[in-house]
This record gives sequence, structure tokens and C-alpha cells, in this order.
Amino acid sequence: MKYLHWRGDSLYCRFPVPGKPHDWPLGITTTGTAADLRRCMLDGEKALAAIRTKVMEGKFLDIAEPIAKAPKQYNPKYWRLVGRYWHYRLQHMKAADKDRSNLKQSLKKFGARYARQVFREDILSWREELRAAGYEVATVNAAFKYLRAAYGYANSENNPKYRLDFNPAHGMAKMPGEKVRMFLLTPEQFEKNYQTLMYGRKWPNGNKPDKHMTLYQTAPAPRFALFYLALWETGRRPVEVSQYTWEMVTEREVKGCLRHMFMVPPEITKTEEPEALPISERLWHEMSRLAYRQGWVFRNEDGNRWRGWKRHIAKLKRLYGPAAGWCRDTRRAFCTRKVEDEGFAPAHVKEISGHKTYSVFDRYRIGKLDNKFSVVDGRSTNCTQMGKTG
Repeated sequence: MKYLHWRGDSLYCRFPVPGKPHDWPLGITTTGTAADLRRCMLDGEKALAAIRTKVMEGKFLDIAEPIAKAPKQYNPKYWRLVGRYWHYRLQHMKAADKDRSNLKQSLKKFGARYARQVFREDILSWREELRAAGYEVATVNAAFKYLRAAYGYANSENNPKYRLDFNPAHGMAKMPGEKVRMFLLTPEQFEKNYQTLMYGRKWPNGNKPDKHMTLYQTAPAPRFALFYLALWETGRRPVEVSQYTWEMVTEREVKGCLRHMFMVPPEITKTEEPEALPISERLWHEMSRLAYRQGWVFRNEDGNRWRGWKRHIAKLKRLYGPAAGWCRDTRRAFCTRKVEDEGFAPAHVKEISGHKTYSVFDRYRIGKLDNKFSVVDGRSTNCTQMGKTG
């Protein structure tokens, strides 16, 4: 019994064997009766003698390593797949709230299903259901984009345990029929908008509908006018321009002249790369008139950065109708007038506007009809002269 001992109903061995633990079972169990205990001890002595013989002869085999079990296939519920994608990827992105609203569309349909139970046919029928419910094609494509991205993120996980290796939307094209806004804000209309925002509009001939009302039919908003001018002169996204601070402003001598620029950090830009954005002379003239030189450059009435501007655009639309445009139409106008009217290289304009790809840049750069006629005629089209020759 030097090397044998009982542990409960099992017989254990402590004989030193390479590859075995200090205390390991022999696989002999007893019912507890005296006769069975004697039988188990005899079996244990025989097993111990066989082990000693093998060890002395060097024929004892180490404990075989257990056969590795195949990892359990990762197949979570779809809402868990989206949850990991949101938690580790999207919640720190610049447009997180918009991303979350797009993710909810697919969660309503596939949230309770397992990820591998969502097939291409299901996605196609889901998109058709959204379209039939009245959603715009752009909205449906945005929801489809994030469904595909959630699967793609699971396939790119660093931990193989969480890789799905299955994307039912891989290679599936977007739903056709998405509308592209072709409205172009003209320089003349912009100047009307800018002057109205800067100085307001008084009641004609001072005839106020009510004597208690102010002198202005449309009240001036000079702070938003400066922000609106910055959008027009830079061609950048409103959300990005609203985050510019005075700490980003720097000076540089260019061809003997002192010029100013924004050194935009990658945390703000959509390309996630630092960019140098030149400041036009007109914009710098208006910025230099400000009484502050720290914090946000373009502030609202509360001293914070601009986050909402619908009420100011609504004022312009009440005056000028649809021709007043949206706040983001300044970006489309910048790309078009710089390339089509002023003839600058598209690559240089794209660097200033901050577009990531030429495909999107070309959607913002709207071709001018008069330029198309000049290509056909081989010269600049002069409508006055053409009318005389008729």
C-alpha cells in the first residue's frame, strides 16, 4: 500500500511515472464490501507490478494528450453579432448616432434569428419589404450596408473564436434607383442667402403687421452667416467645419504672402488623416474681425459649436423657396464651380473638399450645361451671338 491509496471509491497510484501527475487514478472502483475491497487491492497490485516492469524496461508510454475537440462553431443570434460590431467598432465613429439608426432596421427583421440562418433570399425580400413600406432607396441601401458590415466585422475578428466566416450579403449589389441630388446652389443665390443671414430683412417701408414686432421681417444671424460662409469657401462637411478651433489655425508664407490655414486633425476628417485646409482671404477677413482667439471658431449664440441649423435654413426657404438650397449644398457648389467654372484640377479641388474617393467627388461635381455645349461646338458658346445669326 506504499503507492496505492483510496480516494473515495477509487484506487489511486503515487508511483513516479514520467508524464503522469503525482497522484493519478487506476480506474479501479469498489462497491464497498469486504470481498470487493480485497479484489480491488489484488487488481491494484497487479496493475502496479505491470507499471513497474514497463518503467524498468523503458517501455512505459506517457499519458496520451487528449484529442483536441473541434472548436464550437460561432453562430450567435444576429443581435449579438450587431452588438459586438457596435461595441468594438462603431460607437466611437464620427457618425455613431446615424450608424445606430441604420443598424436598427436589420435588427427589427433578423434580431431573433441565428446569424447563419440569414440567407441572401431573406435579405432580398427584406429590402423589398422596406421599399414597399415607403422607405427611400437610399435608406434601404444604408441599412443593407451596415448589415453587410456587421458580418464582415465578424470575419475580421482577431480572435478566431468569434469569426463567422460567412457573409450572406457578400457580392450583393445595392438596390438600384437611389436618387442623387442634382441641385446646384449658384453664387448669386448664395450671396442673397449670406446677406440675409448677416443683415436680416426689414419690413418693407417699415409697415409692421403688429406694432409690438421688431423691425425685422427676418432677423439677422451673423454668427450663423460666418459659419455659412466657411462652408461656401472650404467645401467641407458642416459637421466637420463646426469642430474647427483656433488652435488649428496656423500661418505660412506662400509666394511672399502670409496665408492662413486649418491644420485639421485626423479625429475630425472623414478620411481619418491629418489635412491642411487653406483659408480664403474672404473667410480670413471675416474671422479676423472676431473678438475671441480661443475655443471654437464658429460659435452659436450660446458660445458652443454649431450642432443644428435647420431653423436658419428654414428662414431662407420661406424667403427664396427651394432655390435657397440646403446647408450641405454649399459643398456641391464648391466642387462644381471650382472645376467647371474656374477650371482648377479636380485632384486639387478634391484635396480641399476632403472627399475620400473620386466616385463620390464626381457626384458632387455637377457638369454645367454651357460647358457641354462648348465641347460640342468646339468653342465657348455665346447665346447672344447665336441668336443674332439665326
